[in-house]
Amino acid sequence: MAKKIKIFQFPIRGADFEHIGNVTIETRKLIKISFTEEECFKNESFVGSRDFLRRFGICAYEAEANVIIHAYYGLFKTILCCKRIKGEVIDRGPGIPSILNALTPGFSTASETAKSLGFGAGVGLNNIQKIADFTMLHSEKGKGTSLQFEVWKAKDNEIRRTAMKIKQIIKALKLELVTKNVDMEKEVKSAYSCDLLSNVLAKAEDESAWLTVQTNMNIIGVATIKKIPIIIISENSTIPKQAIAKAEENGIIIAKGNEDTFTISGKLYELFQKE
Repeated sequence: MAKKIKIFQFPIRGADFEHIGNVTIETRKLIKISFTEEECFKNESFVGSRDFLRRFGICAYEAEANVIIHAYYGLFKTILCCKRIKGEVIDRGPGIPSILNALTPGFSTASETAKSLGFGAGVGLNNIQKIADFTMLHSEKGKGTSLQFEVWKAKDNEIRRTAMKIKQIIKALKLELVTKNVDMEKEVKSAYSCDLLSNVLAKAEDESAWLTVQTNMNIIGVATIKKIPIIIISENSTIPKQAIAKAEENGIIIAKGNEDTFTISGKLYELFQKE
């Protein structure tokens, strides 16, 4: 009997920063449905693994972001097999002048607009190379870039910590709740403080609290992919209404404090240590 595969594909528009992460989110939803409904995928070892989907989500988001940041348009194709997930991203754009430079951490050709939104840290392709089990990158200057990556199996290395309810964190840190109709009983097991979205994707643990000064729409996409239930905004920064609405739509809590990131981060660390 031939093995079954499923293929999902979505177009990506260059410079569409408002919708960055949407393709990754929709693809993960379709993968989860396949895990639930398709017999071929139910019996595999990676089914239900949070780490497996986490690693795929990070790679997919970085690949999607690269198209939006650097290219004119692109196509994201996902091939779901019984043993692995393969991502293929083909774009049309200026291409990569030097793949060696592009894979060097910290090197970036992102625009000032992208950098102002928290992108362009120069770690996207490097993150994919580290996290995926297989990567292949080809680019032609003046024409575009082709990226392939595969995630094969789950890595059972998740660290378990004592969970804290979000309402406890908000009360202890004296934060102002920004979003409405949210579940304050949700729990987190750790926290991560960073303003660079690529770093959050690569290093923050799933279902952790995220502390940042960033308030643009893209933080909601990152939080959704990482299953981050609460974003803590420091320095009493103004949060756009669109970001608040999108957070409420995705069940993500936004709370903010008057103190700077350093002070809130220290208090948050002590809070988890006490637990």
